[in-house]
Amino acid sequence: MAVIKHLAIHLSPLKFLKYILKNDKTEDKKLVTGLNCSSDVKSVYNEMKFQFEHCDRARFYKKSLDKNPTSKETIRLHHYIQSFKPNEVTPEEAHKIGVEWARKVFGNEHQVLVTTHVDRQHIHNHFAVAAYDLNGKRWHDNKTTLKRCRDISDRICKAHGLSTIEKPTYHADQKYSEWLERKNGTSWKQKLCDDIDRIVLRDDVRTVSDLAEKLARNGYEVRIGKYLSVKPRGFKKAIRTYRLGNGYAVEELQYRIENKNQELSLSEIGKLNGIQKEYALCLRELQITLYRKSDNIHNVTYRELRKNAELLSFLCNNKISSKEDLENLVNKTAEKTNEVKKQHQKLLTDIEDREKIVESGARYIELKRIKFPTREQSTELYNLKDFRAFHLQSEEDIAKYRQELSELKAKLPQADEELQTAEKEKSEVTAHYQTYLQQMQTDYDYILKKMKREKEELAEREVREDRAEESREQTAKQNYAR
Repeated sequence: MAVIKHLAIHLSPLKFLKYILKNDKTEDKKLVTGLNCSSDVKSVYNEMKFQFEHCDRARFYKKSLDKNPTSKETIRLHHYIQSFKPNEVTPEEAHKIGVEWARKVFGNEHQVLVTTHVDRQHIHNHFAVAAYDLNGKRWHDNKTTLKRCRDISDRICKAHGLSTIEKPTYHADQKYSEWLERKNGTSWKQKLCDDIDRIVLRDDVRTVSDLAEKLARNGYEVRIGKYLSVKPRGFKKAIRTYRLGNGYAVEELQYRIENKNQELSLSEIGKLNGIQKEYALCLRELQITLYRKSDNIHNVTYRELRKNAELLSFLCNNKISSKEDLENLVNKTAEKTNEVKKQHQKLLTDIEDREKIVESGARYIELKRIKFPTREQSTELYNLKDFRAFHLQSEEDIAKYRQELSELKAKLPQADEELQTAEKEKSEVTAHYQTYLQQMQTDYDYILKKMKREKEELAEREVREDRAEESREQTAKQNYAR
């Protein structure tokens, strides 16, 4: 039996690499394998650092998190742990399984460091996985990839004669004390949830601001900004609503208010085409599962609904009717972003070159005019060899490049804005594509089967309506002939 879990490394990747490569944990590094990378700390750190900084506009080393981050923190490395049942495998077999698992999950184009630790009762593998593969493609950690990781691990374990977990344990998203209070009916958080649920369904609540206003009238102290914070009367501290559980974050509340727990109608879905119709049917079944089935055994969340609803709007707004259309848009957006990046980098390089000329151009001209330079002067001239390409002869040439520098710097703000816009567009399109893959290419058998039946019902309904329309037209013609 092997259990897989994932951790994101945002800070101090060197510290993490040193930990998983400790001699006393890996039998003096006998249980260490590098896939497309070295197996010693210094080398593997430099290799993964180069790949990360080549693909991402951020430093690989980061000591601490930003106090006021403007976006989600960049992942430097992915840390996977594969833990085995005590006394079920030898260290060598565990390491062999870990290497096999890494190859099957990440393929042949990814830097992965595999180490096996034997310092605990249960032998376990650590995997340091580069954020980008050798082709510059980012690895995305989400429910889909984690499930795939676990499925592959189970298959490998079965092939090696090991046990697997048939029914994974459910992990609660709230503390036991809070669960007990909710069960006993003494939880103030449950009362707040009930009040929010009741107010959301009111006809005069159309925005989160309306919700906040109604909560205030019910005796709560409310503050709304990036988060919605609520404090019951008599309490010292407020709680951000996203901590209440599924469906209470600001984005999820807005989705609930806009939809009022009503699933898409089949008549509206019938107006769509291609993957828009398929996806709308899939979304409808998710909505029904959450809105109308009290057990919700598939753990559908409002966050999932919101992301899927945003994707459906994206497909419709961009007139995407097939998977190929979506993939073409993803590729086109990536190519556009890469081109904008190249132009932006060229602008930065041109600015840097001209700054050097303005700063050291006069000295370069002076050194060139010396007939018998000393060794120090020759060395200094050699260090300025890049200036040869600019054919500097006089102060007039330097003045020309000084003017060009001023013009290039004037273009920089617009170039920065274009790059930010392109990267934002790429991020949005990529996020929608990942949502699509997660939804349509995972094991949502219960959705896909229901979707297939509803598609057949839609098709039959459309045929009946066409026949009815033809019959009405025929009757009208006959009446007209009379």
